[in-house]
Amino acid sequence: MKREKASLTSNLIRFQKMGGGSFRGTIQGRYRIIKPGEVFLARLDEIPEKFRDTIIPVDGENYKTVKEQIEAEKPVPVEYTLKHRGGGWFNVLDKNGKQVNEKALKREAAKELISSLT
Repeated sequence: MKREKASLTSNLIRFQKMGGGSFRGTIQGRYRIIKPGEVFLARLDEIPEKFRDTIIPVDGENYKTVKEQIEAEKPVPVEYTLKHRGGGWFNVLDKNGKQVNEKALKREAAKELISSLT
């Protein structure tokens, strides 16, 4: 039993909620409400991206190593291509061939969309 607890708590980082408002979410398998100023334990992957700007890590060393691991696991950026639709209109496709734009675009607008996506 002690071995399980040691392995579960080794990835946990102490965070402190800064700013106003409260965060409601699942942390460590339970639904929690985290209020401003509260210190709590969580893994970095349990905290949503949009919430990370309102917290600060209390344990600096462990936070840096876990953050580097998560950044290394991020997916490779998707490549986009133009497909001529006819009459000067184009569609933007991802590498799987799925159409990204809703309506057909002119060539310059399609190139701008690709540059904004990459």
